[in-house]
Amino acid sequence: MINLEEIVKLQKQGEFKKAKNLYLKILKKDPNNFKVLALLGATLLQLKEYDYAINFLQNAAQINPNIPSIYNNLGVAFTKIKKYEESIKNLKKALNLNNKYYGAYNNLGTNFKMLRKYKDAFENYKKAIQLNPHYHEAYNNMGILLSQINNYSESIKCFDKAIELNKGYIDAFQNKGSIHTLNKNYNLAIKTYEDLKNLDNKNIFSYDIKILFNKIMICEWNNFKNLCSSLKKNIKKINLPPFNLLYFTDDLKLIKSYTKIFNKQTDLGNTFKDINVKKNKKIIIAYYSPDFKEHAVSRLIASVFENHNKNEFEIIGFHFSERDDDKMTDRIKKSFNQFYDVRDLSDQELINFSRKLKIDIAIDLSGYTRSSRSNIFHNKVAPIQINYLGYPGTIGKHMDYIIADRNLIPLKNQKLYFEKIIYMPDCYQPYDSNLILNNYDYKIKEFEPIKSKFIFCCLNNCSKINPAIFKTWMNILKKTQNSVLCLLKTNEIVEKNLINEANKKGIDRSRIIFIPYLSDNYDYEMHLQRFKLCDLFLDTFPYGGHTTASEALSNGLPIISIYGNSFHSRVAMSLLKNLKLDELIMKNIKEYENCAIMLANEPDKLSLIKKKLLLNKINTNTFNAKIYTNNLEKGYKKAYHMYLKKIHPNHIYI
Repeated sequence: MINLEEIVKLQKQGEFKKAKNLYLKILKKDPNNFKVLALLGATLLQLKEYDYAINFLQNAAQINPNIPSIYNNLGVAFTKIKKYEESIKNLKKALNLNNKYYGAYNNLGTNFKMLRKYKDAFENYKKAIQLNPHYHEAYNNMGILLSQINNYSESIKCFDKAIELNKGYIDAFQNKGSIHTLNKNYNLAIKTYEDLKNLDNKNIFSYDIKILFNKIMICEWNNFKNLCSSLKKNIKKINLPPFNLLYFTDDLKLIKSYTKIFNKQTDLGNTFKDINVKKNKKIIIAYYSPDFKEHAVSRLIASVFENHNKNEFEIIGFHFSERDDDKMTDRIKKSFNQFYDVRDLSDQELINFSRKLKIDIAIDLSGYTRSSRSNIFHNKVAPIQINYLGYPGTIGKHMDYIIADRNLIPLKNQKLYFEKIIYMPDCYQPYDSNLILNNYDYKIKEFEPIKSKFIFCCLNNCSKINPAIFKTWMNILKKTQNSVLCLLKTNEIVEKNLINEANKKGIDRSRIIFIPYLSDNYDYEMHLQRFKLCDLFLDTFPYGGHTTASEALSNGLPIISIYGNSFHSRVAMSLLKNLKLDELIMKNIKEYENCAIMLANEPDKLSLIKKKLLLNKINTNTFNAKIYTNNLEKGYKKAYHMYLKKIHPNHIYI
């Protein structure tokens, strides 16, 4: 005789598999035992067997439709399999039976959050907290919601309240750390993860890696080498977007294998549905981006949108920026046949809407960068899906193609990408040749005292600077007379840390010049003017300059770059190759250092390179948006015609 109370005790002790098997034994003899059906459903939820749980919970609800907890558990199970509307129906049934069921309000809020119905989510979390002011899970969920609408200060307050109610609430600490990072409060994020190491000592490595990522944002390099080595050895244990890995490694095998792991960890789905699309009169292309605003991606691609051949292509834009629209948004919007603001659509709604429009080619302009909508591409929005521009690397097998060139992805590296390559004949990177500048003669105060100096610069984001490249810069300064190094000042902490590092290398503080990091709504012409005031750009490695490299070269500033194996380390090299400036492309850090010293000490050689750059700007296609767009369209057409002929995606050479 099986004792039901003993099974319930096992379940409460976390012995879910044992409890499950015993419940099933009872149901063999008594299949309509309502209590056991409900208990088994709850047990299967703990075992993450959600479809199985739904089956037993629905049977229990048919026998007795008056138990709120059964409908709540059904709601949780449907949420887990991303059937949010079905979950909402069941949670509302639970609340009809008990309108003070605070757990159901909390779960309802989560579903609305997933559907991007943020107002409804807020009201339900608020109701849960009103009914139970000590409900720490609801405060945590409210914090997540507020972070999604960029209200970081209120979000942190919610996490702090959740921690106050439950001192050991690891989820709230983790969320708090993430929001401090998003809000660029890197020191506070580091402190939060240090606290977590004491609280959750089973996951110390994971927190060390998050500490490392926050430290690179402020150029704090204590224990940098050991942490980087540990990261590579323990790659399977981390759960961070692949984008973060690019700062530390040039190893394509490592990047691809981690991306595969990440795709599984995040459970983004894998529903590769065969979409039957009838041949349209025009090829319908849709660009998806959170960056249709003043942003590096839009600065590069705006001219492409304007130069698209609207006689052959119907161009659609899907806009889901977290920030307010600006002048760049207005400019881009005009270049599309159709432009949709889809910020309030859930992933499933966006997938359905995309399919309804019968899109032929869907282009992801964000990959695994912030605010991307990766899930929609995992679930297929168009028969052809292309990874392009916003993310410098491979994304996953759900993408058919990646736009590149032979310098970025040599033939030997093709196997290290999930996608097939559409090879552009020149540099893969577009350029905004429709940019209209007034050519003001800006006087930038940071440059006034150093006019007579030789000005090295690196205007890449400071997070791309690492100890090895900074040490080389200091060696360059030591071996060049009357020289200074200009860097971006993202915050006071970065300046302090880099000055300390310079002092350790014997370089006086006066030789490091910090110029302001300009926010997104800045005077772009002033930004470009800064390149014209410098003598030589020193690129970072392994994560080199991309948009910044294009801005420097297009404004006549030579850039010295080291190339590696990875996409993100070869962008400047690709630009330089196309501009026929191979003498600025370096195989290793020693060559890089020697070249910089030579050019600073031999001004005639640098002058010749600058003249060559200005000439080749005109005589090559590197900065010709019309030719670039025409070549890009050739790639789209080849991919489309292969699809119509039912030919599996393969490498395309333009």
